[in-house]
Amino acid sequence: MSKRILIVDDNQDTVHILTELLTRGGYATFAARDGVEALQKIRKEVPALVLLDLMMPKLDGFGVMEAMRADSGMNQIPVLIISAKVDPTSKARGVELGAKDYIVKPINPDEILLKVKEHLAEVQNALRRF
Repeated sequence: MSKRILIVDDNQDTVHILTELLTRGGYATFAARDGVEALQKIRKEVPALVLLDLMMPKLDGFGVMEAMRADSGMNQIPVLIISAKVDPTSKARGVELGAKDYIVKPINPDEILLKVKEHLAEVQNALRRF
């Protein structure tokens, strides 16, 4: 069974590109268009990994991460931030909130697939220890 990845981005083109890329890479995807919808889907479908944009309506990516980290049912799900924000403060805050990686847009397909594979392997290795 392929790993399910939640793509959280309000830009339909970005969601489409990431969906196509990850599907070709052998992953199953589903999407949320804002932070509120993302939290609902995370609780309901428990993804193996979340690709999270920062600048979204209703609840931004930082708000999503804060909510995830405060919830024992979501706090172990790895998050990769994918954002156009390149300022050091945003990157530092993402890491502080527990992001496993911070990928800057525009999207590099090889980098995305490499990072997804890398972080899903870390989760799998951690599960084997238990």
